Amino acid sequence: MKKPAVDSSTEHTLPERHPSIAPYFPHYQPLIYLPNRRIAGYEMLARHCDEWGQIKSAGALFSDLSLPAEYRIEVDRHVRRQGFVQFAANIDTGFIAVNISPDWINRLGDKITSPTLHLIDEAGLDPRRVVIEITETEGELDRLQRLVRQYHAEGLRVAIDDFGAGNSQIDRIIALAPDMIKLDMRLFKMAAQGGLSADVLLGMMATAERAGCEVVCEGVESIEEFCFGIECGAHYMQGFLFAPGLPAPIASDHFTPQVDTLIQQYFERKCTRLSHTIDHSRALKSAVLALQRELQINSAPETVARAPLKALGVMRFFICDTRGRQLSPNYELSNDRITLDHRYVGYNWSWRPYFPTLTAMRERSDFDLVASAAYRDASTSVLCKTFGLFLDEQRVLLVDAQVDDEVLYARPQAADFQVWPR
Repeated sequence: MKKPAVDSSTEHTLPERHPSIAPYFPHYQPLIYLPNRRIAGYEMLARHCDEWGQIKSAGALFSDLSLPAEYRIEVDRHVRRQGFVQFAANIDTGFIAVNISPDWINRLGDKITSPTLHLIDEAGLDPRRVVIEITETEGELDRLQRLVRQYHAEGLRVAIDDFGAGNSQIDRIIALAPDMIKLDMRLFKMAAQGGLSADVLLGMMATAERAGCEVVCEGVESIEEFCFGIECGAHYMQGFLFAPGLPAPIASDHFTPQVDTLIQQYFERKCTRLSHTIDHSRALKSAVLALQRELQINSAPETVARAPLKALGVMRFFICDTRGRQLSPNYELSNDRITLDHRYVGYNWSWRPYFPTLTAMRERSDFDLVASAAYRDASTSVLCKTFGLFLDEQRVLLVDAQVDDEVLYARPQAADFQVWPR
């Protein structure tokens, strides 16, 4: 469990009846910066020795409500002070990230400066080398905004920790304008396995990217998670794939050969998958264009050759007028026949982002097909795209087709459609 470090409004004297704070000390887990494959900084974690001399996480202490808050604050401060002093003495160790909890932020009075800033100044540490991680979902947003502004004014960077968990979502990005976000570890690991979790997380990462936040993936333990972290747009990787918490910082290029190998493995996997996807996309485009030609002369769409379309993942097709109103039933491609679904006749699809683009390119000779962004089909939950092209001056053909799994590992782009050249 990660150490949720704390901030408090006043200094506390440790009561004599409580255990000593001396056994607690910091360890540091490296964060690898992917662009240069070097250690860019470390997250500070609290540790202690158990009765057998084994180094253990001190995380449980900070959630132990049987201990007075003052004691937990004092331990936190003791650990943090050691880390700041060590980093101040080593200018080549990059940044140091520390957690604060909104529960403790709420203890701050309106005019009281964060004690963390005092500790940084006391240690002689450049505040530009400090990242403050805002944890959990509680905490008064107005108070958080005030404190974040204070941190930014002093040169510190701010990260939203456990992004995607609970309520720590888009509202905090808007309100706090963080420099970094750290993905919730449980959500990241679940999304790395694909499926709906991957869809949701990749969409969230596209939002974070547009907000200008650097992304940190923590809890990275396997090559698969490393690769998915790249697909999430991660700038930093952190986890046991590289190292646990370390007693002291190490050379910044220590993991560079390992990261080079991992990136090469990702690159080779990605190229192989994309090659397959491109071949499939070309075949699907040819099939859709062949369907267009057949429907231009065939007045009975339910009699078109079903097998070649079904083999390429086509689920259904239907016909609209040029203003988006559906003229035909859905022609659903089942395993053995084409069935007609009349429920959507009269629906209007002009509000879909790809439809205006299809209309706009009507007079262009260099484009003949528009494809939507990938989405989950409401009736089947299958990942698919809608392809659109003109049948004639009055009619538009729309084709829903299942897409290759590769799109599960691609962040949504700014455009909600793509155009296909002839």
